[in-house]
Amino acid sequence: MELNHKDTKEVKQILQYPRKSKERRQAFSLLRNQTNFDLYIEGEVRPYRETMEKDSLTFYPCVYCKGVFKKEYLKRHTKLCVVQNNTQKKGSELYSRKYYVSNSQTEVACALDATNAISRLNVKEQVFDIMKGDEISFVAKKDLLIVYFGESYLKKHKRERKEYACSSRMRELSRLLIAYREITNDYKCCFKDILKPKNFDYFLTATRNITGYDPKNKLFKAPSLAMHLGTYLKDMCDELTHLILKETQGFVCKLPEESELWLQEIKKFKKLVISRWNTEISSLANKDLQEKRWKKPLLVPLVSDIKIFRDETIKMAENCYIQFINHTDDVETYKLLVKCSLALLIIFNRRRIGDVQYLKIQDYMRQNKSNLKDFESVLTESEKILTTKYRRILNSGKGSRQVVILLPEMLEKYINSLLEHRKKYFSQENEYVFAMPQSKIKWGQGDVAIRYLTTKMELQYPEAISSNKLRKHIATIAQILNLSKEDITQFSKFMGHSEKTHAEFYELPVDIYQTAKVSKLLIMMEKGSLPAEFKGKSLSEIEFDENTEYPEDNNEENFSKSKKSKQNSSNIASTSTSTDTPHSIERACNEDSDYEMPLKHTKTEHKSVQEKDPDSDIWTTQLKKKKIQKRSWTADEINLLSNNFKDCIKNKRYPSQQCILDFINNTNIKRTPLHIKAKIQHLIKKN
Repeated sequence: MELNHKDTKEVKQILQYPRKSKERRQAFSLLRNQTNFDLYIEGEVRPYRETMEKDSLTFYPCVYCKGVFKKEYLKRHTKLCVVQNNTQKKGSELYSRKYYVSNSQTEVACALDATNAISRLNVKEQVFDIMKGDEISFVAKKDLLIVYFGESYLKKHKRERKEYACSSRMRELSRLLIAYREITNDYKCCFKDILKPKNFDYFLTATRNITGYDPKNKLFKAPSLAMHLGTYLKDMCDELTHLILKETQGFVCKLPEESELWLQEIKKFKKLVISRWNTEISSLANKDLQEKRWKKPLLVPLVSDIKIFRDETIKMAENCYIQFINHTDDVETYKLLVKCSLALLIIFNRRRIGDVQYLKIQDYMRQNKSNLKDFESVLTESEKILTTKYRRILNSGKGSRQVVILLPEMLEKYINSLLEHRKKYFSQENEYVFAMPQSKIKWGQGDVAIRYLTTKMELQYPEAISSNKLRKHIATIAQILNLSKEDITQFSKFMGHSEKTHAEFYELPVDIYQTAKVSKLLIMMEKGSLPAEFKGKSLSEIEFDENTEYPEDNNEENFSKSKKSKQNSSNIASTSTSTDTPHSIERACNEDSDYEMPLKHTKTEHKSVQEKDPDSDIWTTQLKKKKIQKRSWTADEINLLSNNFKDCIKNKRYPSQQCILDFINNTNIKRTPLHIKAKIQHLIKKN
């Protein structure tokens, strides 16, 4: 080194150290590592320690000393690296040992970028180092178009955890690119070079491979991913078009004609995605997704479990609050009170986890009470009391929509205690109400808090206690209530979604509700038509007994096949709608005993009967009533009727009017001929 490179700047600095000194050895080692790192970028691997299995292992460079190590050994070396203290930024998690492989991949991706654009983007600082350190993330970081896609995603979103959502989308595109490379055997292609119409079929095959498509049964293991990839490809086409038009470094062609040709190919590829992706992928994926949704077992939290969870959590929170009052609190006490307060607030409001856990102190302190006194006069006394017992907080929810959080007095007491003592446990400013001490995440995680608390108590179905299932639970219970359209609208707004979303995703089709309510309508339809007295009523208002016979509203459809029966039915219908008296109706019934349908009357007929014959007997007087009193048939009455008219029931014909009157006189049964005929019709159908 002294003979051949003594004039080199780096060697001159090293030679200034004393011979055989520790500093001189470390300086030579760092220079050697830098040279090996440059060779690693060019594709030649020279590990820090030679191994016979070099071709079958994965090597990554250290972000501090640039030495190349085995992936399995890199974590150990990172902990002991002699230069990490000089390189690591204070107060930063950029070189956290938790993401040691991801940090190394980021270093390599920036070194491979000839445009030097990746190192200047926000996506590198915010997303790269939280990505999992595997081959999928490595491909995503090295592809320039995927990186710009992630940069654009960060620009148009502002809510917390957008970095994790961005990482997920970038990894999905990376998986698609890896599958494409395996199909085409081209392992050096980039995303910007393959968005061409001739490659559309390769994208379809790659999508089917990574989503686990079964061509025989036409099923997907990941149907939602199959639909998302079509949207991502359209976004990638738009992003690439934008970069070419701006002549961004790395997307510049030598000639304007080449740029125009490139833009035309991207436009045609996007047109193919728009026109064919639904036919090839999305349609089947959506059907598969819907089938899996309704086949999934219905798991709704039990009311008893919810009550136990609430009571036990309140006990734990109260114990923590007492420790704060007695000044015997510690970090674990503060953490437990945060978890209890967060879980109770989520469960009480049936809110999404993100709607509560991202609550900031300034939003919590803001007063959101209106001064409109005119509306208070509309409220009942109990509703006025509730407005004083609960405090209303506005927070930013999903899609930056306004969400309302109702805060009970008890929870307000716990949260105020947290804010009062937070300075003891936080060395730096934190704007979130449910901040967790000694955590790298600024806010408390609601799902983690609920799962932790369920392990501290005995529940029948602890897995059912979650934010999403509790939201579905209250929406399902709301179906039992007879809510008006305005009530449903206000309830949906409070839950943070539209009425359509509320009905489609949250109102579960409860089997008991469908069996008990809808079956009423189906049974009535089985009997021929809807009874007149049920018109204008809801299913909950209808009291239905299968053994009760209801006179039908009208019947002009059922006629017998024989000419004689047709003539009799015609006579009865014309008689009942004419101005004849009930005695003339009786004579028409006595003419023949083989007519097939029982006598029917409408409300108009009852009125006509009342006007024409005020001196009629008891059973005709009952016909005058607009509302018929329903009385279930007893078992003795049914047996008596079956024994007397067994021949008629067996031969499926109806007895004459005189036979029915004789039956009434002999048995003293408290039934009208009309009801008896209707019951005989029912017995004939059941026979």
